[in-house]
Amino acid sequence: MINDKKYELLADGESKMASVMGILPNDKGADLSPSQIEYSLRNNKDFSLKSFRLSDECESENITHSMAIELIYRDETYFADVLVVPTQQLNIKDFGFANNIDQESLKSAKVQNEYIEVSMNFGNDNLESFHLQLKVLHAIVPEASVVIDFMSFRLLSAKWLKMTAESKIPPSPDYLYTSHGVYDKIGDKTYYWLHTHGLQRCGSVELEMLNITQGVEEMNTLLNMTVKKFISDPALERERFTIGYDGMGINLCWLRWEEALKEMPSNILGSMNDRKGEDNIHANASGVIFAVEDGNMVSPEIYAKTLADNPIYYISNEETFRMSALAMERFGLFKSAFEKENPWKNNNKSLIKKLFKSDKPDKSEWAFLVKLGIPIDGDDENKEHLWFEVSSIDEHDNMEVKLLNSPYWIPELKEGKKYNYPSSLLTDWVIYGPDSTYTTDTIYQLDLS
Repeated sequence: MINDKKYELLADGESKMASVMGILPNDKGADLSPSQIEYSLRNNKDFSLKSFRLSDECESENITHSMAIELIYRDETYFADVLVVPTQQLNIKDFGFANNIDQESLKSAKVQNEYIEVSMNFGNDNLESFHLQLKVLHAIVPEASVVIDFMSFRLLSAKWLKMTAESKIPPSPDYLYTSHGVYDKIGDKTYYWLHTHGLQRCGSVELEMLNITQGVEEMNTLLNMTVKKFISDPALERERFTIGYDGMGINLCWLRWEEALKEMPSNILGSMNDRKGEDNIHANASGVIFAVEDGNMVSPEIYAKTLADNPIYYISNEETFRMSALAMERFGLFKSAFEKENPWKNNNKSLIKKLFKSDKPDKSEWAFLVKLGIPIDGDDENKEHLWFEVSSIDEHDNMEVKLLNSPYWIPELKEGKKYNYPSSLLTDWVIYGPDSTYTTDTIYQLDLS
């Protein structure tokens, strides 16, 4: 097997693919000279430039300038290559969208002559390393049109980059990877192949699900929650891990695709036929996810029914802290939007009766939701994270809220009842608007001026 050595290195924590990202200026006359790049890197406030070396000869005629840099960020040393690259061979239409990008920015990106490419290996913390890479891109090109993530094959908004790079809190791990779904309809059944791109820069195998025929939305959520675990704590091959709770533990494991395909029909999506070719990215090290039932590896579809009924997914303490810190950092924006569009100011009734069931917000109205970590039995170390709809916020950021889902561990709290809580319990928030949904990562799209 051509990937044997790669699986071995990944298991030993010794293999991380370099993360390659690009950024295009917004101004066609932007200064991308080595001297200006060095000046921008030395004069930022978030990291220290330890060394900057310009290569006299570029390895390729398709590179205008090549620079090797050494950075110190939060007491860790990073090495990166910074390239100035002509845009002739770059087609942004080849990339998907990670978030909303306005048409003017896309038009500006298409007329640029050169762009910056930064390649770096992640350090001990993948999300912090990704955040640093974004900060480096923003330091070099503070006025950008779009950002390109060559690892997840997606474009990122320059407005999102500015907000994220200037923050002390890393962005959601969702930005580290993308999840693709391929399907084929045969008779009255639709077969899905779900797989990721971007995880190998985090020192993990890519993850996938094969031959899925039911509960595809639940399976996609299960895949994404598994990814979040693997970004910080990847499991070894065949090692059972528990990703959540649906009345019992949701137990999973993974098997390299080369082995998994031996037990599956030869004509499924994701078969050997879909992995042929020297440069086929789907032939790289990747793990097929299985459920573990009575010691046997079976399709994760066995969880489809229970996952549709409000399961609990386990989230690491680090991710819970990150989400909470970001929600608090940007709570002022949430509050500004609430004061501007408060759906309760005209005594409107609640727009969301049951967030996790069938009812949706009225498309002409707004709804403001917060996720709060409520201590279980008064223990601040153990909390249940519940969604509430906000009906008022006072000058001290205390909120009157209505519970939207049934607690597992705090029976005295009742769905549909109103409570008063301080914003210090925040772990997340979301705004439903008439035309879009706004989160801590997408609030930049909302004009609050």
